[in-house]
Amino acid sequence: MPVMDDVPVSVADRWVSALSRHDLDAAADCFTIDYADEAPARRGESVHGRAAARRNFQRLFADVPDLTATILRAVQDGTDVWMEGRMEGRRRDGSRMEFVGVNIFEVENGQFRSGRIYTELVRDAGGIDAQIDRMAAGST
Repeated sequence: MPVMDDVPVSVADRWVSALSRHDLDAAADCFTIDYADEAPARRGESVHGRAAARRNFQRLFADVPDLTATILRAVQDGTDVWMEGRMEGRRRDGSRMEFVGVNIFEVENGQFRSGRIYTELVRDAGGIDAQIDRMAAGST
């Protein structure tokens, strides 16, 4: 039987809790030293290494001082956790930041080893017709 901290869903819970507490060390410690991810819908966007993840969290905490993170749903599949989540808060200029989507993390020894990231900033997109236009005609 695995230790609870090694269970993929528990690692996701620990990470999201650390983000909401703005605990930089605890958030970074959820990732292996050689962590690597990719965002298939955003070519060229990836994170390599715990240090890079830590820098990203440090900037978020500084620029979104009331940042909170929430897991909406999480499912474990072997050593993976599929997590639908939300991060939100107000930027220092007062504008609202909402970030939602799905992360698929591979967990090894109680840390995220790799990830596939399907997240985006929430925006007003103009309805389903505008989305279909973007898909069919390539308009932005």
